[in-house]
Amino acid sequence: MYEFSPDEIDRTRADYQAKQHESDKRVKRVGNLGELAFEQFCREYLPTEMWEWANEDAIRRCNEENYTSHDFRVFGYDIDVKTSRDVSAFRPQTLVEGDTDDDIIVMAWHRDKEDSLILIGWEFVRTLVSKVETQEEYSGDEPDKLRHIPTRPMNDLNDLGPNTAFLNQKPSNPFEPGDRVQKAGDSDASEAIVVEVLPPETQVELYGQEINGEAVRVAFPSSFDDTPMALENIPAALLASYCDDQDIRVYTYKHENLEFAESEDEPVESPPAN
Repeated sequence: MYEFSPDEIDRTRADYQAKQHESDKRVKRVGNLGELAFEQFCREYLPTEMWEWANEDAIRRCNEENYTSHDFRVFGYDIDVKTSRDVSAFRPQTLVEGDTDDDIIVMAWHRDKEDSLILIGWEFVRTLVSKVETQEEYSGDEPDKLRHIPTRPMNDLNDLGPNTAFLNQKPSNPFEPGDRVQKAGDSDASEAIVVEVLPPETQVELYGQEINGEAVRVAFPSSFDDTPMALENIPAALLASYCDDQDIRVYTYKHENLEFAESEDEPVESPPAN
């Protein structure tokens, strides 16, 4: 099992993106956190070219997601992440009733405060269906006080693909949304604000050539002057979403070409998203 502790940016994005689903906002918010937890597992242990997160752009930019029957595709398998505080949600009968379209279900439990999640394990949907059918036909009811929750260890997911070591494919650059930056080595450069740090595997082209390294997107503070919200009132986690909504021009840099600004301005604070 693995514990995932979402930071402020994770929690803000999960909550704000969930507002696209007014009827079940809380369910969607914890679902987003579960996807973020599994994304971190994939980034740590699975080669990036062999997994895909269907809702990555929607959650990172807090936009409405395009409907897909799965959350991730890993080694060619469609995977759905089920996140719940109620462990009974992971019983085979409950999982099968809610999802038989995917190949694999990953189970994530969360604390009441939603400040910590545990990736309990995963199982093939066909195995869950078989267990339910077998139990109904041959086994009868389970004991009331001892229910079986079939899961495979998270590390067993690695066995579905090629052998991999500990990969740790998280961004290595030091910047986060809200940081004030400027062009490296140029004391006269204009100050910009980081709005988005792209995943290391993202292929980005500048002037017709692909960036060899990690990309960071920035905007200039003056670009926010004529928009409905003052820059200092925009949570750092929502800067990419706000720029997208307001058509604010952003600029992409290789992270080695940026440095923290020398001004005394504080980084953008992150007030609660209403």
